[in-house]
Amino acid sequence: MKRSILIISIISLVVIIAVLFNSISSFIINVQWFKEVSYLPIYFTKLIAIVKLFIPSFIIIFACIWLYYNTLKKSISNYKKVFDVSSKKYMKKDKIFIIINILISSFISYIFSARYWYYVLQFSNSIDFKVKDPIFNNDVSFYIFKLPFIESIYNTIMYLLILLVMLTLVVYFMLDIKDKIQYGNRKNMFSKVNVKDIKSGITNFAGRQLAVLSLLILLFLSLGFLIKSWNLVYSPRGVAFGASYTDIHVTLLFYKIIIGVSLIASILVFISILNRKVKPIVISIVLIIALIGSEGIVANLVQTFLVKSNEKKLEEPYIKYNIDYTRKAFNIDNIKEIPFELKNNLTSEDIKNNKDTINNIRINSFEPALEFYNQYQTIRPYYVFNDMDIDRYKIKGRYMQVFISPRELNLENIDPDTWQNRHLIYTHGYGVSMSKVNSVTSEGQPDFLIKDIPPENNTDISLKNPRIYFGEKTNDYAIVNTNLKEFDYPKGGDNKINQYDGKSGIKMTFLNKLLFAINKKDFNFIFSRDITSDSKILLNRNIIDRVNKIAPFLTYDKDPYIIINNNKLYWIIDAYTTSNRYPYSQSYSNVNYIRNSVKVVVDASDGDIDFYIVDKSDPLIMSYSKIFKGLFKEYSSIPDDIKEHFKYPEDIFKIQCKVLEKYHMVDPMTFLNDDDLWEVSKNQKSVQADKTIDESPYVVMKLQGEKSEEMLLLEYFNMKNRNTMSSILGARMDYNNYGKLVMYKLPSHKTVYSPYFFKQKLKQDASISKELSLWDAGGSQVQFGDTIIVPINNSLLYVEAMYLRASGKNSAPEVKRLILSYGDKVVLAENIDSALKQFFNINDNGKKDKVENVNSDSNKMKDVKEAKNIYIKAIEAQKNGDWSKYGEYIKKLGEILDNISK
Repeated sequence: MKRSILIISIISLVVIIAVLFNSISSFIINVQWFKEVSYLPIYFTKLIAIVKLFIPSFIIIFACIWLYYNTLKKSISNYKKVFDVSSKKYMKKDKIFIIINILISSFISYIFSARYWYYVLQFSNSIDFKVKDPIFNNDVSFYIFKLPFIESIYNTIMYLLILLVMLTLVVYFMLDIKDKIQYGNRKNMFSKVNVKDIKSGITNFAGRQLAVLSLLILLFLSLGFLIKSWNLVYSPRGVAFGASYTDIHVTLLFYKIIIGVSLIASILVFISILNRKVKPIVISIVLIIALIGSEGIVANLVQTFLVKSNEKKLEEPYIKYNIDYTRKAFNIDNIKEIPFELKNNLTSEDIKNNKDTINNIRINSFEPALEFYNQYQTIRPYYVFNDMDIDRYKIKGRYMQVFISPRELNLENIDPDTWQNRHLIYTHGYGVSMSKVNSVTSEGQPDFLIKDIPPENNTDISLKNPRIYFGEKTNDYAIVNTNLKEFDYPKGGDNKINQYDGKSGIKMTFLNKLLFAINKKDFNFIFSRDITSDSKILLNRNIIDRVNKIAPFLTYDKDPYIIINNNKLYWIIDAYTTSNRYPYSQSYSNVNYIRNSVKVVVDASDGDIDFYIVDKSDPLIMSYSKIFKGLFKEYSSIPDDIKEHFKYPEDIFKIQCKVLEKYHMVDPMTFLNDDDLWEVSKNQKSVQADKTIDESPYVVMKLQGEKSEEMLLLEYFNMKNRNTMSSILGARMDYNNYGKLVMYKLPSHKTVYSPYFFKQKLKQDASISKELSLWDAGGSQVQFGDTIIVPINNSLLYVEAMYLRASGKNSAPEVKRLILSYGDKVVLAENIDSALKQFFNINDNGKKDKVENVNSDSNKMKDVKEAKNIYIKAIEAQKNGDWSKYGEYIKKLGEILDNISK
C-alpha cells in the first residue's frame, strides 16, 4: 500500500514539474522575445497589474474566509453537548484549515486578478469622451471604462455571498443529520419537516452570520438594480437601440422603487433574523419578487397599449438620441455633404483640366491581376502572391496609382518538406511585383513596373533589400545564421544564397535550445549540428500575430499592405480601437464604437514594430497609452515618406457605409418610417453571375473645389431595393485631409445608374450586347472588371474593363475592351482616349500614352481577331486528337503573332 502511494506521488510530482517547466519555458521565451522587440515593459505591465491585484485580493479573501470559519467554529462549539469535540482537536484542524484557506484564497485571487486586471487599469486610467449620455448625464467614459469594473466586482461579491449562505445551510443540515444518526433518531431523520424546528435550529446555529450575509446581499441587490438602470442605455426594447419611452417611464421607475425597498429590507431582515422573526423576512422577499415580476408585466402593457399606438410622439426624442449617438460612435457625424447636380455637361476643356484624374482611372481589377501575378510572377512553386494591394507612388515625377504585391514563401509547396528546408533553408520571400492600375499590355495583361527575380525595376523607386522574413504567410519560425546557407532566390539553373544580417532573433545558446525543444516539442533544436552559437531564431513572423502578441487589445485590419521605402520593404497595418458599450449606439459587426487610431509599421526584413497614434481625439487610445507606457509613438515621429502611403482602411469604411445605409437619415420620423433607406451598390462579375458587392475602389481624382488630385476610397449607394444611385461617399487620405469623409448627394429626381443598373444597360445596348455574345462564345468566357464611377465637375464617367478568359485550366483573364458611359452614351473602346474622342470629339494632341491603351496599335486588330480564331481552331484540333492540324494552326498562329509584335 505504501509502495503504491509512493509511486503515485512520484508520478504526480513528475507531471507537476513537467507542466510547470513547460510554463516556465514559455515565460522565459516570452521575456526574451519581448526584450528582442523592445517591448518588455509592455509584457510586464500585465504581470505587474495581476500581482498588484492578486496581493490585496488574497489578503481580503483569506481574512474573510478565516473570520467566517471562526464564526462557524463558534457555532459548531454550541453542539458540545452533542459532539465530543475537544479544543486540541480544533487546534489541529485550524492548522489544516490555514493551509486549505491559503490554497483556496490563492486560487480565487489568481482567477479574479487574471480575469479583471484589465478592467482595473481601465478604471484607473479612464479618459473623458466629453460626451454625456442623455438619461443619467454620465460621461461616455463611465460606461466604457468604469461600468465593466463595477459589474465585475458586483458579480464576484454576489456569487461569494450566496455561496457562503449555501455553505452555512449545508453545514447546519449536515450537523443536524449527524446529530440524529449519532443519537439513534434515524427514523425521524426524513420525517415531516418542522419549520419551527428548522428556523430555531438555523438561528441558534448561525443567526448572526445569516443576518450579516442577508444584509449584504440586499445591499448589493440594490447596487445590482442601480447597475441595471445604467444599462438601460443599451436596451433593445424600443424602435431604436437605447432606452425608450417604456424603459424610462416604467422600467427605470420600478428599478428605483426596488432599490429603495431593498435598502429598507436589508435592515429589516437583519433585525428579524437576530430576533428570530420570519414574517418580516418573508414579506420583504415576496415584495421584492413581486416588484421584479410586476416591472415586466407593466412594461409590456405600456409598450403594447400606449407606446405602439403613439409611437411617433412618444419615441421621437429617444430615436433622436439613437441617431445622434450612433453617428458619433462611428464617426459619421461630420461628413461634408456636397450637392451633385449631375448636368453631364463636360467640355474638352474640362477633360484637359482633369487629365490626371482620367489618366489614373483604374481599368485593372484585383482578382484577375492577382491571378495573373500568381501564374506568371511566382517564378517557382514555393512562392505565392497572397494578396493584391493598391497604393500610390510618385514615379518619375508623376503621381500614379499602382498594384503592388509581395512575393512570399509558400512553405506548403516546398519539396522535400524536411525540417531543415522548412526552418533553416527556405526562410524568406523575395521582392514585390508592381503594375499600373490604369494600363495593360497589348495582350491585355498587367503592365509591370517591377517584375521578376532578381527584380527588373522600371521605376525610380530604389529597393536594395527585397527580402521578406516577416509577412502574411510566414506562419512558422526560422533559424538563421546556421551552417546551412539560406536559399535567397532562383537564377537560371542555379540558386543564390544569403545570410541573414538583420537585427531580429533570439540567440541559440544551449539553454535556449533546451527551452525551444521543450516549448516546440522538437528535439531537432538540441541534436541538429547545423545550429551554432551564432544562430538566431526568428519567432512570431506572421505580422498580424506579431503585433497582436504585443497589443491584443487592438483590432487589426485584415488587409495589411506592403510599401517600398528607404530601399526596404515595410508593412503597414491599420489598427482599431473598438467597444460595444457606447450608450445609445446601434451595434454593427459586434461593435458600436470604432476608431482607426493607430498605424502599425513593421519592417519586412528586421521585424521591427512601431505603433503610431494617428488620432489623439480618441479617448480609448489615449487611455491605452496611459496604461501601456512606451508602446505608442507620436504622429510627429512618423517619417514623411511613410505617411505618404497611409490609406484610409476598407474595414472601417465598410462598417461606416453599412451604418450610413440607415443612419444618413437624421430626422426621427423619416428614420422611424424607413422612408429613405439606402444600400451599398451591388454588381455582376460576369454576364450571368449573381449580384455581389464590389471592393470599394481607391481612386485618384480631384474633388470639387480642390486644386489637385488626391487618393480617395469610394463607395456607391442605391436607394433600398432599387438600382438607382443616391450618393457617393469618399474617404480622403492625402495631405492634411486624412480621414475626412465627403459625400456627393445625387439628385433624387433623376435616374442615376448604379453599377448593377449600368451592367443591365450594357446588356440592352444592341451593339455592345452583340459584341459580348461573340466574345462569350467559342469556349471563352467574358468577365467584367470593377465598375469605376468617377465624378468630374457635375458629371459622372463610368468605366469598366471587359476581360476574356480562354478555355483551359491555366488560362488567365485578359483585358480586351473598355466599356465607357457618359450621359446616355455607351461605347466599347480599345482605350479611354478613343472613347473620349467619341464622347467629346477631342484628341490627345498627338500623345499616345500606354497608360490607357488596351491594344496600342489599332491597325493590328484584324490580326488579333484572326489569331483568336486560329487559336480556337487549334484547341479544337487538340481536343479531337488531330495533332497534324494542331501543328499547322500553331505554326500559323506564330506567324501572326510575329507580325503583331513588329
